[in-house]
Amino acid sequence: MRLKSAIYLVMFAVLLAMGHILQKMVLNYGVSRFVFSFIRIFSGFVIITGLILYKRYRPIKILKTHSRNFIVLGVFFSGFGILIKLWGLSFTTATNAAFIMSLSSLSAAFFAFLWLKEKAPAQFYWVVLTMIAGVYLVTTKGKHLLPQKGDLIIFILVFLIGFMQVYGKRVLKNLSVLETAFGRSFYGMVFLGLLIPFFAPHGFSTIPSFKVLLIVLANGITFSGSIIFFYKALQLEGASNSGVFALLVPVITTIFGRLVLDEVLNIYQIIGGVIIIAGSFFISRMRIKQANF
Repeated sequence: MRLKSAIYLVMFAVLLAMGHILQKMVLNYGVSRFVFSFIRIFSGFVIITGLILYKRYRPIKILKTHSRNFIVLGVFFSGFGILIKLWGLSFTTATNAAFIMSLSSLSAAFFAFLWLKEKAPAQFYWVVLTMIAGVYLVTTKGKHLLPQKGDLIIFILVFLIGFMQVYGKRVLKNLSVLETAFGRSFYGMVFLGLLIPFFAPHGFSTIPSFKVLLIVLANGITFSGSIIFFYKALQLEGASNSGVFALLVPVITTIFGRLVLDEVLNIYQIIGGVIIIAGSFFISRMRIKQANF
């Protein structure tokens, strides 16, 4: 791998990890999940739109040509997805959320097998069982019988992410990551904007200060920035290494969580986190056919 590609992918992982931390910080200030989600995607959309225009793509044509797929990705991935994540994150730590969301590679493989009706490799099932044990250790801390509420909500989100990742491959056959991010962000922004009057009657007044507004906007920058660096890496190397570098996200989140939010993992959670990361690595290296739409 080229050094430039490695730098891009590390920046991609760092920005994703920072996103987890910033989201938890905003929730701690009591900002409405609906308002936060809208501003986050709006600020990211502005940056992505600027890049689309810079590269001389035709945004209106992009939206029209693939509108149905963009609506699905925008509503469920950029809309419901972030709302569910923020809901779960309000009851758990950013570190826990990052480790649990590492299971998205597992859920994506599950849906690929489900839609193709193919038999999974034998080792896949052993990896699944091991990763479930890892999640149990992370979410119970070795002290509780059952995972906490927020962890269970994030676990549900993992399946939505996996479904959307497999579905999104349909769009990526004809469009770049940047164009796809533009389309789903547009429809996600519209969807979230329509929800605000019904579910956030106090609207933007839930943002207590200019400082918090800057944190919200910073989350939009990390969102769009991670896409940009991922896109640049894809141009140089292809997608084969992206999954491996995504495994850095929970590790970096753990570091940021300790420094910024005073989140600490006990020995059981550390063991569980290592198991999850190892399992995700093995799954990323398995030869799994993707869903064919």
